[in-house]
Formats: sequence, structure tokens, C-alpha cells
Amino acid sequence: MPDLDWRPYDSRGTTSRVREIVTRGKVEFELCAEGGQDVIRRTDYTKKRVVVSEVGREMTRLATLDLWKLIVTDDAA
Repeated sequence: MPDLDWRPYDSRGTTSRVREIVTRGKVEFELCAEGGQDVIRRTDYTKKRVVVSEVGREMTRLATLDLWKLIVTDDAA
């Protein structure tokens, strides 16, 4: 399993449309559509400070959806 390059979330001033959500303990993953791009957003509630990060924005739509499938099946989270 490759390490995922989670980066700080950058909304880029666009509206985010959440397409799917999956929760793993105190971590929530959202598959979002933003400004014509797909992005996977991760919100981590395990510490005092909530951390929101993203992955997939630079990928093709198909690659992002493949990654989402791995997260949903708990193989990449």
C-alpha cells in the first residue's frame, strides 16, 4: 500500500459538494467535487485540534475514484 500524501486542505474558494462519506473511528473521509475536480478530504478528530487534509486533487478522476475505493474498503486509510 503506498503512503498517501495528505496535504493541508485548500478549499480554493470553491463550493464543495460531498458525494460520499465514510468514517473510520475518529477520522472522517469525504469524496468531494470542487470546481471541476475530485478531492478526498480527511477530517481527523483524534486530537484536541481538528486537522483537515486532502489528497487526490492532482490526480485524474479515475485515479481519485480508485483511491476512494481503497479508503472505503479500509485498505488505504
